[in-house]
Amino acid sequence: MKKILLFNFLLISILNPALAQEKYMDIQSKVKTAEKAYSFSDPNYKFLRKMVTGFGKSEKLSLANLSKDNVGVAIVFSDLSSKLVVSPAKYTFDNNKVNISAIRSKTTGGLTEDMKEYVQKYLYKMEEVGSTKLFRSLVLNKPKTEGVFTQNATEFVVNEPNTLSFVRGDEDWMYVVSIDNKYKTLENPRIIMYAFKISISGKDIFNTENSIDDMEKRRITRVDNEKTEKEKWPLFHDFRTDDIRELLKELVMKEPFKSNQELQKHIEKLDTKITRFNLKDYAAQFNYFLTLNFSTFKKKDQFEINELLNIQHLSAHALADYYLSQGNYDQAVAFYKKAAFEFPYEVSSGTTFIKDMERIIYDLSKSCYKAGRKDEAYGYLLGLIIDSQNNETLATKDLKSYLLHEKEDNRKFAADLDRAMKTIKPSENGYSFTFIFKNKEVFFYPLRAKSLEEYQQQIKNSEIYNYLTQ
Repeated sequence: MKKILLFNFLLISILNPALAQEKYMDIQSKVKTAEKAYSFSDPNYKFLRKMVTGFGKSEKLSLANLSKDNVGVAIVFSDLSSKLVVSPAKYTFDNNKVNISAIRSKTTGGLTEDMKEYVQKYLYKMEEVGSTKLFRSLVLNKPKTEGVFTQNATEFVVNEPNTLSFVRGDEDWMYVVSIDNKYKTLENPRIIMYAFKISISGKDIFNTENSIDDMEKRRITRVDNEKTEKEKWPLFHDFRTDDIRELLKELVMKEPFKSNQELQKHIEKLDTKITRFNLKDYAAQFNYFLTLNFSTFKKKDQFEINELLNIQHLSAHALADYYLSQGNYDQAVAFYKKAAFEFPYEVSSGTTFIKDMERIIYDLSKSCYKAGRKDEAYGYLLGLIIDSQNNETLATKDLKSYLLHEKEDNRKFAADLDRAMKTIKPSENGYSFTFIFKNKEVFFYPLRAKSLEEYQQQIKNSEIYNYLTQ
């Protein structure tokens, strides 16, 4: 039914030229004048140039692509008092009418962090744009469509309440040039250039090396870069550390935190999303949060309340990761232990808790080794090998590497290990276990408690024990 209505509407526009009098040639001189006012040094000029060039080389868009919703980017280039800004954009087709919108913050008129992330992905890593938070909301958003479209020989023309838009495209892109519909009487009418990607696997005007093969190469490079970044700037709670800011908003609604002015000042400084790269900017805040008295909450058995305790766990763990990235390994060790015992992770899932603890133990081994505390490093890796949910293979690999690098005597190491296994005992907290390896006490966190004999047998059945005694 929709296709029939479209066909009838277009047939009327073809037979009645009065409906499609406007054409891009009528405004082309104004577009060129506005574009020339910008400098090549403007960092976003290159994107504007590619969009204008793409529009100029394109022909009339297919009806199938005209009638699809789409997301893209937009540049306003008639405001000569400001630099060019690339913003998100949405094209909506509904009930045979069109809405074309550039997206900005309703409160500031600028771009939010979500909008900036979307634009960066759209311009530089198109294959990742679908993973952004804004993409999902744009796809679901259905603004009111009021634009009536007609056509001429070279393009579709969309007449909305305040703008006139000219639409062209090819198999990969839809381009739109919009202008104030009163442009004939205005000296500097508002002009916006839009680009909407039709096919993710086709030609990319923003990145000429963005074929399917190049995308895969870039994906591999990206994964390698992310691995390097995570090694250099560790942050175990990748997706949770920024929750500190939301949890604090809830915390300050409760006494005695509600009237704590110093706490309020620290919260105000958490003005951007917390990432692995800006931990140093918030070290003072994380340290302060560890001094707060949560004793009232600790007496309550409510997850909604206990979740607030994670302000301290996430802060301690973030500080440990930060000190590790800075090469302050002794401080990293101290804060990993704080995250494990003074401010344990509050979660309803036992496996999630163990996963967190095992990551702490693994990072303790790495920090100890880099601090020159090799026997402790060995001990923590052995703890993961004794009883680990996910990290036995990784711990075995690292321990072998350390032993080779330090030129350890395998037979002597095996004898030290045998002695250490006889010292395994439950910790005072009732959950973790400790043992002493070469006079250094270390701990491990099993998924469930076992007997001393079972742990001794598990280590003798391990790959590392066979490696040491073969």
